Amino acid sequence: MLFIRPSKLTDLDALLAISNNVGDGMTSMPKCAKSWELKLQSSANAFNPDNSGQQDCYFMVLEDSDSGDIAGTTAIYNGIGTTQPFYSYQRSTITNKSITLNTSKQNETLTLVEHFKGATEVGSLFLLPQYRKPGVGQMLARARYLLMADATERFSDKVMAELRGWFNEAGDSPLWQALGSKFFDMPFQNAVTIAATEGSAFITELMPKHPIYVDLLPQAAREVLSKPNDSSAPALRMLEKEGFRHSGLIDLFDGGPSVDIKLSEIKTIKDSRVSQFQSTDQLKGSDQDFYITNTSLNDFCMTMAKGRISDNGTLLLAQQTIDLLKLDQHSSSVRFVTVMHSKKSSSLNSRAA
Repeated sequence: MLFIRPSKLTDLDALLAISNNVGDGMTSMPKCAKSWELKLQSSANAFNPDNSGQQDCYFMVLEDSDSGDIAGTTAIYNGIGTTQPFYSYQRSTITNKSITLNTSKQNETLTLVEHFKGATEVGSLFLLPQYRKPGVGQMLARARYLLMADATERFSDKVMAELRGWFNEAGDSPLWQALGSKFFDMPFQNAVTIAATEGSAFITELMPKHPIYVDLLPQAAREVLSKPNDSSAPALRMLEKEGFRHSGLIDLFDGGPSVDIKLSEIKTIKDSRVSQFQSTDQLKGSDQDFYITNTSLNDFCMTMAKGRISDNGTLLLAQQTIDLLKLDQHSSSVRFVTVMHSKKSSSLNSRAA
């Protein structure tokens, strides 16, 4: 069975291998061991009930219980922009009028802002190709919302996600080539790596403080504003199904779109239920598929399994599911939500900077 749990330091080698599968532009998946060690320690602190978790990274992995292999990743980044700046470009339209010519002209601008300071970000969504089967990518995405539902007080009321922007066949970002490279004088991936490992103070130091007129950018750069990378499109669709909406903000490196929502309006959180559970050996293939958590923070566990709601509201589960979730050790209740089956299995790729 597949299940999702908090990451551990012993996952380091597997996560480094996954980072090399992700490709460029996913800043939350570093390619150096030291950065991963820091991230994993931050995550361990976040899942500690004695810590507030208000400015931490909740990093989780998808594990195959049969092989012990790590198959995917997903994460929550809490309190973004509070310890290091979190910048975006705000897309805005300004109108200039000429009395002499009796005309007006609208121009779109990009302005550097810290709109999401203090928000909770969901990201680091990645699934190895061999595990891209129906329901698994959705499981990774929705694990974050079920964890938030189990510990709502630890997270901001504003939740956002940032998608990787569009790249050409050579792996270059047209927006970076037209804009960012003029101020940083370095390749795109170098800037992304610095932002991921050293923080974003250099952005404050070198990026222009005044609005940038979009009409002055080449067409190739204009066309990719708010355009997600092809590999990020499935993740964006899942975010939209949860109720996330485009914010009008984009990533300042590659122009990828940002979406946001109020925590209480996330569909998975609204649809999830908490109930008692009971073991049964009577489940059938026709029974409902659920995503189920054990409602524990420090030993959080989630899986996808068959279940049946009894007349008194108890969720009937196979003993194998109960054992996997360690329910007898941690809780007399579970949180669960119905799996939304789709005919398409998808590649998943979203980013948290």
